[in-house]
Amino acid sequence: MGDPGSEIIESVSPAGPEASESTKDENEDDIRFVSEGPSRPVLEYIHLVCGDNENPSTYYRDILFPKMPKRQGDFLHFLNMKKVKTDTQNNEVSKNHCGLSKAKEPHFEYIEQPIIEEKPSRSSEEEIDNLVLPDCWNEKQAFMFTEQYKWLEIKEGKLGCKDCSTVRHLGSKAEKHVHVSKEWIAYLVTPNGSNKTTRQASLRKKIREHDVSKAHGKIQDLLKESTNDSISNLVHKQNNKNIDATVKVFNTVYSLVKHNRPLSDIEGAIELQEKNGEVNCLNTRYSATRIAEHIAKEMKMKIFKNIIEENAKICIIIDEASTVSKKSTLVIYLQCTIQSAPAPVMLFVALKELVSTTAEYIFNTLLTTLNDCGFTNEYLKANLIAFCSDGANTILGRKSGVATKLLENFPEIIIWNCLNHRLQLSLDDSISEIKQINHFKIFLDKIYSIYHQPNKNQTKPLGTVAKELETEIIKIGRVMGPRWAACSLQAATAVWHAYPILYMHFSHSFSGLAKRLANINFLQDLALMIDILEEFSVLSTALQSRSTNIQKAQKLIKRTIRALENLKIGTGKYESQIVDLIKSDKFKDIPFNKNNKFNALPRNVLLDNIIQHMNLRLLSDGNHESIFNYFDLLEPSTWPYEEITSPWIAGEKKLFHLCEILKCEVDLNDFREFVNNNIKSSNVSIPTTIQKAKKIVSTIAINSAEAERGFHLMNIICTRVRNSLTIDHVSDLMTINLLGKELADWDATPFVKSWSNCNHRLATDTRVRQKSTKVFHENQLAIWNLQ
Repeated sequence: MGDPGSEIIESVSPAGPEASESTKDENEDDIRFVSEGPSRPVLEYIHLVCGDNENPSTYYRDILFPKMPKRQGDFLHFLNMKKVKTDTQNNEVSKNHCGLSKAKEPHFEYIEQPIIEEKPSRSSEEEIDNLVLPDCWNEKQAFMFTEQYKWLEIKEGKLGCKDCSTVRHLGSKAEKHVHVSKEWIAYLVTPNGSNKTTRQASLRKKIREHDVSKAHGKIQDLLKESTNDSISNLVHKQNNKNIDATVKVFNTVYSLVKHNRPLSDIEGAIELQEKNGEVNCLNTRYSATRIAEHIAKEMKMKIFKNIIEENAKICIIIDEASTVSKKSTLVIYLQCTIQSAPAPVMLFVALKELVSTTAEYIFNTLLTTLNDCGFTNEYLKANLIAFCSDGANTILGRKSGVATKLLENFPEIIIWNCLNHRLQLSLDDSISEIKQINHFKIFLDKIYSIYHQPNKNQTKPLGTVAKELETEIIKIGRVMGPRWAACSLQAATAVWHAYPILYMHFSHSFSGLAKRLANINFLQDLALMIDILEEFSVLSTALQSRSTNIQKAQKLIKRTIRALENLKIGTGKYESQIVDLIKSDKFKDIPFNKNNKFNALPRNVLLDNIIQHMNLRLLSDGNHESIFNYFDLLEPSTWPYEEITSPWIAGEKKLFHLCEILKCEVDLNDFREFVNNNIKSSNVSIPTTIQKAKKIVSTIAINSAEAERGFHLMNIICTRVRNSLTIDHVSDLMTINLLGKELADWDATPFVKSWSNCNHRLATDTRVRQKSTKVFHENQLAIWNLQ
């Protein structure tokens, strides 16, 4: 074996005449390194070899600086030569020193230890023996460099900085264009070059550049400051300072979103914070937008992850609408049952832009969005129990609608048409069969068109009408159309309250309309329609309640049908007021008469049609009738007690199909106990599996009212002033608004930590573009300089 001293010299020299010109500077640096003298580990080794009788400096000088050859080639050849050791040296030294030989364990007590040492102490030799080294280094070279550069570490053949890896971030010491190298933090530094010499030079250069870098120097300063504290405490304190400052920015963004304010308002809010002594670098609307995106993403990830882990049953609700910028959008909600909540939870999923409104594209968009949220196809097959939307052909079409495609992929789910839309359709079907109602509808539409023209309701308001009455006239909308019952009721009621004023105005401008208002048949028809629409409005409002489930909705529909049957027998609230109104001072200027040209509505026929269509559309709609029968197993109030025996065989047969519909198991013993207890008493405890089944039934959405509320929020966010917002940004803002807690209860710290883990800059980071300041004109400043 050659002389160890010569091996160390070889490891830091440019290695032979074949070195390229690109490594010339590195070679010169290595020669300077040799001329300046060896490091302490090298001296230690020389001392071991020489013993106590020989001066180590003389030995070192004889090896490194013998008589120099005249030519450079001879000099390089000399550096690569191996010195033959004597037998005495071989006997004294045994191989076990990072590839070096030793007779006894060397002592390195005087070697300077790192400032902070959190890992268990272990000798450098033992560590290097167990390491995978870079392919251009041997154990001697690895030992030498790790001793010279205490921060250097080797993992899996790659270099890294243990100091930078420990601190990771400069925190308050951060400067513009100064950042800690990610490669040195993650132990990803590898050599470059095609041959061993070039690769060695590459590593030497990278080590030297990192050692003198400004960022590494700041890391060393932070470690020196931590002499009396541990690294973990130092990092913890520094991170707390950074996080606390960033939390304030997150709270500001969160407050803006919850109040539907433009994110550009953050500049003024941060300016106020800076005036109060806070320093924040995330002070632009671009930063606010990124923060809002991050908060929305983290919220969805956490909520949907919990739902999936609980294996909750879900129902999907979708609807389609257009933004103020005329873009078609799809809003997606899901309703789920979780054990910790007493009632089903409605969650906003996303707002997606529709490039095409075909059923195929809507279906693909829906499925992709659910998959992105973590709901895989396997999860949907096991837990998707229902799908709800309005009655648009694209969505609920029987041949190629979205619902049909869902059934092809996820069989046995319940397809539910929104009850509020079906309620309005039953009214429209009844009206379309009676010709006289068309005259009534045409007249109200005429009033709507007159008072919704700019030159009528804005530029030339009614001079004799009070401001309140003029507002009522503006409320007149279209009736008996695709709008919900509450909207039609509002329009009809507006005509009722403004009736005398309308007659006075029409008598001067529209004599034909004035004659219609003077016909007592028209006033009676208006009163009858308001009484009918009021019943529909009460039912529609009850169906829109979040607490209304499919079984309660069935009871509400039956109750409304009974109310209409009672109206058919007697008179309604508004009908009973007609006689007194005609005699009142308010209506005294209207010459009421009965004009046979405009016949009254066939009252009883109209009510019979409405009751018939409500039964057809709401209670006996295809497969829904059989679904109601299965759900009745869980409602003792619907049981035929005179036919029930214990055990209830007919009920147990239905129970099997109910379990398939709900995709959950109901224990047969629990069901029998449930039946027996209800036969004996009405106030009994409900078994666990029965409770779970009842909650799953409540998960089925009965209308798309929540989607309508989502579109309402979308219109508040995406106004004509903020129409440059993308659909994805609107979706993020809606997510925070609909899923986020109130500001007082919201904790921004977890979101800030995840923000930092994604390598985003914190509020204390000074490596940002300085915001522009307002420049005041001299004349503006002059008035403040007056004495």
